[in-house]
Amino acid sequence: AVVSTQSTGGLNLLINNAAIMKHGKGVLGCSDQELTDTLQVNVVGQHIVTNSFYPLLKQAAECNSHIPISCARAAIFNISSELGSIQNTSNSFTTAYRVSKAALNMLTKCQASEFIKDGIVSLSIHPGWVRTDLGGPRAPLSTEDSVDDIAYMIENCTEKHNGMYVRKGLVAEPY
Repeated sequence: AVVSTQSTGGLNLLINNAAIMKHGKGVLGCSDQELTDTLQVNVVGQHIVTNSFYPLLKQAAECNSHIPISCARAAIFNISSELGSIQNTSNSFTTAYRVSKAALNMLTKCQASEFIKDGIVSLSIHPGWVRTDLGGPRAPLSTEDSVDDIAYMIENCTEKHNGMYVRKGLVAEPY
């Protein structure tokens, strides 16, 4: 839970970046428990964190109401994945992870429709396939390059991106 904040200006940017993925399991190999656990971390966890920080995001948006809607005012970035695209799904590899990221994209759209009235922009972003514990050593993108891409999104995000699912350069991904 959020206990306190150092300043009275609220929180300008919340980046939800938590995920688990069991590699290689399709629909038949995905147990009920795996699906439940994955949804709990990848969707429910991000919902809980966002709701906990919402008062601080709203406070930042109010304190910065003279600034156009953007990350400089108040924003939520939910880290998704291209595997969450329903339109681009051609196999069932990592079913639980795919389902959770598609659900996260819907959660982001719901947040966007509700939070924009308070001056808070919400996006789902695909950071690329990154060499992390989850992405593995074969991933083509370094964490440094991914962070640079995300920094670009933070600097250039505006109200027109609210509710979008984007990748590098704020290019729209298909839902």
